[in-house]
Amino acid sequence: MFLYTPEYTANEVLAKHWSDMRLPVSPVVIARRAGVDVRAGDPRELEGASGWYRLAHSRPLILFNGSESPTRQRFTIAHELGHHFLEHGERKRDTPSEFSASTFDFVEAAANRFAADLLMPATAVTWLVENKGYVSIEALAREFLVSEVAMRYRLKNLRLI
Repeated sequence: MFLYTPEYTANEVLAKHWSDMRLPVSPVVIARRAGVDVRAGDPRELEGASGWYRLAHSRPLILFNGSESPTRQRFTIAHELGHHFLEHGERKRDTPSEFSASTFDFVEAAANRFAADLLMPATAVTWLVENKGYVSIEALAREFLVSEVAMRYRLKNLRLI
């Protein structure tokens, strides 16, 4: 496991488990290459959460809500991988009703950062913007299979907009 920043850890995971660097990054393939099982969870099992990282029969398992949009599912799986690689232990992904500006959880923020770094690697985003002339958030979001909201945040964090 890697005990560094979410960005560093995501880059190490990409180097080890996604060496061809093709886009879009598949968090499911990375999880399976890392020995983490991934499956859609029963809504009752998830208790309203988008995802859950836990151990099942001594194996790491990511459950995700299969009724959510594909981009949300991808981000959730990447977020739960963050908990795995950042060694946070078992965690449920917040339900939409728990999102609030007044609550801040450092562990959840780190898993979100890991997910963004994993799905939208800085080098790839920067290269597409600076060398390929991508200017549309919508086009970039399609390229990385993420939501436009996630891509907008990523571009802001990379100071590309």
